[in-house]
Amino acid sequence: MKKHKSKAKINITAFNIKQILFFIFLVLLPTQLGKHFFLSFSYLSGVRVDYLSPTLYLIDIVVLALVVLNMKTVIEFFRKRIFFYLVILLGFNIALAKNPVLALYGSARIFELLTVFALGKSAASRLSPLLILWAFTLTGAVELGLSVAQFVFKQSIQGPLYYLGERLFSLGTPGIAKIAVNGLELLRPYGTFSHPNSMAGFYLLVYFFVLINKRFDRHVFFKYFSLLVFSCLIFISFSKAAILSFLLLNVIYVFLNRNLCRICMVSRIIVLGVLSVIFLFPSGDPMTVAKRLELMANSLAVIAANPLTGTGLKNYLIAQSQFVSHFPLFFNQPVHNIILLFLSETGLIGGFILFRLGKFLKDNLSKNQWLLVAAVLMTGMVDHYWLTLTQNFILMGVVLSFTDFQDHALPEDSKLQSVSTVHQIRSAVLL
Repeated sequence: MKKHKSKAKINITAFNIKQILFFIFLVLLPTQLGKHFFLSFSYLSGVRVDYLSPTLYLIDIVVLALVVLNMKTVIEFFRKRIFFYLVILLGFNIALAKNPVLALYGSARIFELLTVFALGKSAASRLSPLLILWAFTLTGAVELGLSVAQFVFKQSIQGPLYYLGERLFSLGTPGIAKIAVNGLELLRPYGTFSHPNSMAGFYLLVYFFVLINKRFDRHVFFKYFSLLVFSCLIFISFSKAAILSFLLLNVIYVFLNRNLCRICMVSRIIVLGVLSVIFLFPSGDPMTVAKRLELMANSLAVIAANPLTGTGLKNYLIAQSQFVSHFPLFFNQPVHNIILLFLSETGLIGGFILFRLGKFLKDNLSKNQWLLVAAVLMTGMVDHYWLTLTQNFILMGVVLSFTDFQDHALPEDSKLQSVSTVHQIRSAVLL
């Protein structure tokens, strides 16, 4: 009898550790604390390039810990035959890449995303919706406070925030993102992200994930407080692509959900529309369109030169370095279009993968869930961070893993276990 009680206690403890660690993973997701490894191929024309630097982030270590605790789940997930074919395709990509080490690193990132998908899919049916909401809202509130401070003081705050990944910058830093209002230059806040656009895209996806997820309706006031925080982060980023996507997708959401309070929905669209106009009014980089068009032209040339297998994952900038740019300070940037970037690095093989992914999404997503895909595609047509920045890349795996469960009822025993986890986390924070 005592042995059975002891075994049950160990199982409950193991469950709680897994849930606490997954909560920590969600909390750390917006951070970018990590160690960059600048190797010989991480430099272009003598300039150090972050995109060519393999990096170990704190969240990578947390993911590894989750894998150890959920080894059986992860092994079962990767036993599917499709992953055997994926390994073969990635093997070709690595072997034919301009730099196989970078391609290997890119392949590792893909498997990390798939691993996060497996872990999230397993955790989503057991983890309390309130706990998930707390994780995103807690970090969102911190990011919002930090962003407001950066905007007001026109520089990074640093101190302990450095350990969350906040970079050192000011309004005078070369290449820093800024806006102008009536001739007055203002800093676009970065939070702990590498660019305001990246932060805006991150919270745009989180916003629609929370908005369409019926599991969060049990905590309606907290849900709408969370949406307010995420909305503020999108607006204060001054990202035109994210703000326009935010407005358009909210309008689409209203049309897809006509059974909701019409007056409330119309009022919501009017308010969001007015705010969007206000935050779209400030002018940014006047050459941004020309820069993006130049990068797109380069990417088409890269695709034409490497039509079958592409340049290799993470190798795009090496191929692009052969071209002459009219914008030297901007040139060590990937093409600002995730479709062109992916095809440039993977060729026709990548086109086949995109086709299969599109079919999978078509067969598995509801109309509301397509808003998540639209949020990524609409911002991804004019930027690259969904593929190049770990925070945004891994977030896609997290959100996709939860979509299968968002309309399911949470079992009673899972609720009790998750509530226990909430209390343990709360106690740990207080201590």
